[in-house]
Amino acid sequence: MLKIAICDDEKIFCDILDEKITKVLNCMEETFVLKVYTNTEDLRKSELPFDVIFLDIKMPNQTGLQFAQEMRCKGNESSVIFISAFPEFVFDAFPLGAEDFLCKPIDETKLHAVLLRMIEKKRTLDTNTLWIQTNQWCKSIKLQSIFYCEVINRIIYIHTKHEVLHYYGKMEDLSNHLDDRFYRCHRSYFVNLDFVMTYANGEIILENLEHIPVSRLRQKEFMQYMLQYMKRRNYK
Repeated sequence: MLKIAICDDEKIFCDILDEKITKVLNCMEETFVLKVYTNTEDLRKSELPFDVIFLDIKMPNQTGLQFAQEMRCKGNESSVIFISAFPEFVFDAFPLGAEDFLCKPIDETKLHAVLLRMIEKKRTLDTNTLWIQTNQWCKSIKLQSIFYCEVINRIIYIHTKHEVLHYYGKMEDLSNHLDDRFYRCHRSYFVNLDFVMTYANGEIILENLEHIPVSRLRQKEFMQYMLQYMKRRNYK
């Protein structure tokens, strides 16, 4: 399901864009949730993790550019599509990691192409995402952001670039949701090989300078797996 937000201070434009997006996605038979906001403050308060945000640039109190910069500083990686009646703003949009820039009035052909690309991007991300869930919440974590996973007393800790998350689970179940960049170097650890900086004397040092043990029985296998993984990555 594609989760979309529109943020523009002109309510009439929001309704028009809402109608256009709904029409395109219904034709594609794509399931989606679409929320409309007329200011960045209300968008900021939303707890829904949006895949795509259509963001107006010129708005009172806080511009779309300022809000996008704030998002990125907080680690929010939602795809941003800037919208504006002033095409010269395009040069300010892309340094903030914008996926695209749409000029008002919105061209439906261009909108169709943008939405199709966002759907394809989400499908790719979904295959590279770990979902964890407890009784109170659930959260998606991009595999590329995970340094390592460890289990302590039946609690699995996911160490990412921005935070450490934990939940009750089994390492065997976790392994079914990780890809080939992860290696189980110890009965209590999965390590992301993309972040390995050095390895010596049975210990891995990651880019965040944390030290991860490699069990004695897996040291030779780890070296072989690491070499094979590096070859696969270089050939991609």
